Amino acid sequence: MASHNKIKFVAGTVIAAAISVIGQNVFAHTVLEVPFIAEGVRVTNNVVVGHGCGEINVIGTSVVFPDGVDSTITVDGQPHAGALTDFIQNWGNLNTKIYSKAVFTFQGEKTDANGNVSGFWAGGGDSLPHDMAGFIPFRTSAAIIEPTSCAASVKFHVSIVDICEITPVDGFSDETVNRWTLAGLGTPYDRPEDGAASLTITRSETNPLPDSCGGTGQVVEVKPSAAQINRDMPIIFNGSQVWPQ
Repeated sequence: MASHNKIKFVAGTVIAAAISVIGQNVFAHTVLEVPFIAEGVRVTNNVVVGHGCGEINVIGTSVVFPDGVDSTITVDGQPHAGALTDFIQNWGNLNTKIYSKAVFTFQGEKTDANGNVSGFWAGGGDSLPHDMAGFIPFRTSAAIIEPTSCAASVKFHVSIVDICEITPVDGFSDETVNRWTLAGLGTPYDRPEDGAASLTITRSETNPLPDSCGGTGQVVEVKPSAAQINRDMPIIFNGSQVWPQ
């Protein structure tokens, strides 16, 4: 019972916090419409593009999920040397793009060497007005938290760049891109301070914490590596890289 109460407390606290943050920011940043989902539940979601580059419209967006292969993993803030499968059994191909021309005409998925979807992009056609929000749909299939782990939640930091002008990397500025990414990775897509979106999987009551956890669940966080961001953030269309130039 103590384990169930702990899980309810963790899940309730993070969901309440998310609602508060979204309500205050009114999608000022680019975020995920549903940032917290329970394990075992398939969710239709949206990347919510919050605004343009100042008064310049958005012409595309690029989204990268940590692939879990060489990602940085922390447990209660401390580095974890093991694999992501210590906490999530089936992360590899959970997030897939939903086809929609509601905002942009063209779209595609980014895949790793094993064919797993590690992100997606959308762009072209009409631009998104700089003073309006746009919804880019995707789906997260049912995640399974490793039953033997002490994870109460697993938070994935999702890197997103909204594009207002197609330029080379050295042309990135507040007038050409909005970077909703992490700081300190050492990539051209980094922000001065962390500003990535996030997707958190919360443990289900049907998957209680093991007794060995002492009734206390762990908070796990997963961030992409610099190598993955450099590989997956560019947009490839018909076999050619179209952004950055």
